[in-house]
Amino acid sequence: MDLILKSLKSKTVQFSIALAVASIVNANLSLLPLSQVGQAFVGCLVAVCIVVLRAVTTMPLSAK
Repeated sequence: MDLILKSLKSKTVQFSIALAVASIVNANLSLLPLSQVGQAFVGCLVAVCIVVLRAVTTMPLSAK
């Protein structure tokens, strides 16, 4: 339980949770009907965000 609470302090974990919620909402409501090019762009944007978050990570989850 302690690791879960520490994990929620991580910006990478928070981003992942937000991405999961946005994906579920979009799947059910189709808020963002995107072409294949749009989907590729969003996928690349998410990948860049994850790389940036990983680059600014300074400590493991267990140390938070």
